[in-house]
Amino acid sequence: MSILLQTMGDTALTLLPLLRSVGLVLAIAAVALFFKPLLIGIFRALVLVVNPRLSRDQLDARRNMRNAKLLQRMTNSSSGNASLTAELRAMAARS
Repeated sequence: MSILLQTMGDTALTLLPLLRSVGLVLAIAAVALFFKPLLIGIFRALVLVVNPRLSRDQLDARRNMRNAKLLQRMTNSSSGNASLTAELRAMAARS
């Protein structure tokens, strides 16, 4: 009987570090779950610091530049067709 108790005691002592680490992981997971909205907000703020959003004017300017480049490419590719080139130039003048 005493050998059985001694063996169980030794086993419990060897499993103690494992149980402690599992408890620590569970505690960290519980804190992260509790503070999830705060952590998400901090993460989004850090993303905006690294990569800020463009203003509406900057987005409009980028869109206009992209459209102008597209019209320029279409004009260059249709250089053989004069009526299509004139129509594309008229569209470019309106935008």
